[in-house]
Amino acid sequence: MKKVFLFMFLTVGFLFGNSLSEIQKNGVIRIGVLGDEPPFSSYEDGMLTGFDVDFAKRIVRDIVGKNGKIEFVEITTHNRIEMLQKNQVDMVIAEFIIDPDREKLVDFSMPYFAVNTGLLTNKKDHYNSVSQLRGKTVLVEGDTEAEKDLKKMGLNIKTCNDMFHCYSELKAGRGDAFAGANLIVLAYPIIDKKLEVNVSGIGTASYYAIGIQKGNADLLNALNQELINLSKEGFFKKAFEDTLNPFYKGTADKKYFLLDDVYRIFG
Repeated sequence: MKKVFLFMFLTVGFLFGNSLSEIQKNGVIRIGVLGDEPPFSSYEDGMLTGFDVDFAKRIVRDIVGKNGKIEFVEITTHNRIEMLQKNQVDMVIAEFIIDPDREKLVDFSMPYFAVNTGLLTNKKDHYNSVSQLRGKTVLVEGDTEAEKDLKKMGLNIKTCNDMFHCYSELKAGRGDAFAGANLIVLAYPIIDKKLEVNVSGIGTASYYAIGIQKGNADLLNALNQELINLSKEGFFKKAFEDTLNPFYKGTADKKYFLLDDVYRIFG
């Protein structure tokens, strides 16, 4: 009786994820995406658009079938692991960076983009190097790779609840720079001409991957094979040229983000 109770206690709040065969049988897959993170995912005329959305649609077509349906679920960077663990989504495509702590809680696919930490600053301040920010305040979202990079560099940091909070604090003058994944911070000068990113490749390279519930082996294997096939086909290169590069207006160099060279080892 005690063992049964213990098992029930441990599984409260944790529901087993849908297997690949269940997803294919139902013809529906639930994919968690961020709601306002252009050019990856954002709303236009009430519809989700962006790279993550196109990526998700292609995965569903190949894994579920041409008649497969997607149920997009808006998530945040703070609840995406919980959403997977509670089986509220089947996978997460949301600038999800692989890291050892997260790997204890969810499974990650093979990576599809590489990112480093970039620094968003006000143009009027003319910051061109990390050394100029010694003794200054650098804003960063808590529990991110950017925060880890800044701590290693010994910079004075101030954590924010989310990226928009960091941006607002920078604009209000309560920080001298805002650090985040370079593919994210590079987006801000596109919409705010008073900002710039002159330092875009500091810290250790991190990798975006698809997150799924831990132990869902068949789905994970299918996703990894799909990523290999898409890379061979040139999907990511085309997506960069058609979606990402026009948005960033040439400020994001594809050689730093695309992983096609890595995927070549699979033939």
